[in-house]
Amino acid sequence: MIIIKKEFIDKIRENSRLRQRLAFEHPLWFALIYLPHHFTYPLAPFHIEMFYLLWQNNWNFVVTMAFRESGKSTILNLTNALWSILGKPSKKFVVIISKTQEQAKSHYLNVRDELEKNELLKEDFGPFAENDNDLKRLSLELEYHEAKVMAVTREQSIRGLKFGVHRPDLIIGDDLEDTTSVINQQESEAFYKRFESEIIPAGNTDTRIVILGNLLSENSFMMKLRENIIERKTSGIFRAYPLLDDDGKNLWTEKFPNSTTNQMRSKLSEEAWVEEYLLTFNDRGYYSKSDILEDLKLDEMDNDVVIRWFDFKLIKLQNQYRKELASSKPQDSLISQMKQYSISAPDFGFIVPEEGEPLYEKYQEYEREAEKIIEEMNEALKRAIHNRIKKMHKEEKLSSTSVNWSDEDENTDNFQQKPKSSVQTNSIEEKFKGQNGEKIKKIKKMGYWDPYFDE
Repeated sequence: MIIIKKEFIDKIRENSRLRQRLAFEHPLWFALIYLPHHFTYPLAPFHIEMFYLLWQNNWNFVVTMAFRESGKSTILNLTNALWSILGKPSKKFVVIISKTQEQAKSHYLNVRDELEKNELLKEDFGPFAENDNDLKRLSLELEYHEAKVMAVTREQSIRGLKFGVHRPDLIIGDDLEDTTSVINQQESEAFYKRFESEIIPAGNTDTRIVILGNLLSENSFMMKLRENIIERKTSGIFRAYPLLDDDGKNLWTEKFPNSTTNQMRSKLSEEAWVEEYLLTFNDRGYYSKSDILEDLKLDEMDNDVVIRWFDFKLIKLQNQYRKELASSKPQDSLISQMKQYSISAPDFGFIVPEEGEPLYEKYQEYEREAEKIIEEMNEALKRAIHNRIKKMHKEEKLSSTSVNWSDEDENTDNFQQKPKSSVQTNSIEEKFKGQNGEKIKKIKKMGYWDPYFDE
């Protein structure tokens, strides 16, 4: 958590020369001074690293994958577009690309509203004026700065696009895919080819390209960009910011305390939680190395409780072996505040070494321990079934009228034992008169009936 007190910012705002100088030099100060209404929670370290990505000059191709509601669009789109024109980069032609017309309009209006309604921004960097001829194209000119901002969809061609003598010198791609586009593999591949052949060449050698989005599929546009950067096919930097890091450490506790995180997770499907907030396809849960679960009760009847408990054990085991067996190393921190986090997302796979390779024995050791945990889980699930059966018999008073339980059956560890039936065929048919024939057959065969399997 990064705390810059409001009183301190207010004092800076009172000094016209100071605020303009700070805002001109760094996007973080620009955001805090002119856009505080967009930052209602204290900034987290990963936000500071996002601002660093805008400020640095080492990479002109920046790809950022961040969890939903992380504030990525506010920083990497809105702040980026405004500061890059009004601040030190002095960009002349900013193009914002989105998947749909609605998104493009939204991004355009966000920029326009700040230029029209932000009095302090107008006082220090105005005047701003729109070109009436460009309104239909979702674009506006900042005549005083001889600059232009345009919002388009990814289907619109920007080949050969110019503003005066300027080709686009900042291209921002915000949510260029959605769940429907990644399902269509041909559509996804076609857009990636167009991105390489048309969008990237639309700029010049100094054009900065900033792409931001979420994790949608293993073959998504974002994952292709990541692969190319990691394999050095493309010069640039890829950053991932999941809500929870490898060890379950929360990246933004001020907005997402544990209570909020747990409540939010309960409302989402496991798939949505893992992909949109943890940025992975591997259900690694949200446990940290220091988390401890209470011992699993022998009389536990809930399958979900059993599965969650052993899932925790498997995740702890993966954390134990991740340092040696991870298929990729956690990303390096760009600022000191991010050194406290270990982020491997979206890659949480393990290498699978061949026999004779250095890590082969270590991987076999991990596999043996994992198999043992899975075996224990299967046994616990069987025990849960047996516990449910006993509970049903007691509730229906069948244990005293229809079934004789041996002393061995009272031991919950002997969950594979079946109750011994003293029920005669005639009494069964008489007792369950009117029930379907299949049910009576099972009662005859097993000596009892488990309503759990009748659902």
